[in-house]
Formats: sequence, C-alpha cells, structure tokens
Amino acid sequence: MTIVATHLLTALINHEYQHDQWIGEVRTEPLGHALPTDPNSGRVRRIDGYLTLHPYA
Repeated sequence: MTIVATHLLTALINHEYQHDQWIGEVRTEPLGHALPTDPNSGRVRRIDGYLTLHPYA
C-alpha cells in the first residue's frame, strides 16, 4: 500500500508542478513577469521544461 500511495502522491505533485509552470508561462508572456527560480532541492528536477519530483533521488 505504501508503494502505491507513494506513486500516486508523486504523480499528483508532478501534475501540480506542471500546472503551476503552465500558469507561470501564460502570465509571463502577456504581462512580462519573470518566472520564479527553480526550487533548490535534489529531489526536484526539470524534465522537458517541467519541474518533477523524484522521491527516490
């Protein structure tokens, strides 16, 4: 059960990071605001332009 919960939670967090990135990009282009810097964490990586969580890193 722990393995399933870990994978579901990771997928949910990754989805929310991707959604947040998309919203930031939409606000950046028309409004000219800079995107915030990436979090300083060994467990967060940028893949294909999106931040993703790697809990086993």
